[in-house]
Amino acid sequence: MASNRDDGDGNEHETFGPIDPGTLYRIRKTFVRHEPLVESAEIDSPARPTALSIALSAGFDAPRRFDVRWSRYECYGFHYEELADGPAFRFDRHPNPHFPEKQFHPPPTASRDAAEPSCIAVTLPNLVTLAVVEAWRHALDGADVSLVNRLDDPP
Repeated sequence: MASNRDDGDGNEHETFGPIDPGTLYRIRKTFVRHEPLVESAEIDSPARPTALSIALSAGFDAPRRFDVRWSRYECYGFHYEELADGPAFRFDRHPNPHFPEKQFHPPPTASRDAAEPSCIAVTLPNLVTLAVVEAWRHALDGADVSLVNRLDDPP
């Protein structure tokens, strides 16, 4: 698995690895199939994809979306955010000397400086996607974004 490095300017760059386009397409299909609140699921570039953006019709505030990256090194990022000062959080998997490999950046800001162990233990792309959807739904149904990382090993 890749590691992180600092470029000397205080900007941390992940050697996240090259994006895996096939996995982004499978994640898109899983999201659309299992979450009825998906309004759109767009991959940024058919020729050189770097991210999947999923717009949702409901959330804690509005508008809301997940931005997803998945690398060939099995690193990932599922970043949820709402505009207009709404909550944000992130489920990530990548090496970091300061945080667990599978990490959760909590709401309200999903800060890079704060992370805790993720409730997601699975590693296969479709299962990670289902776990993220289940964790988000758990918090949404409970009307409390702080519940998003409180499940026990979803899905």
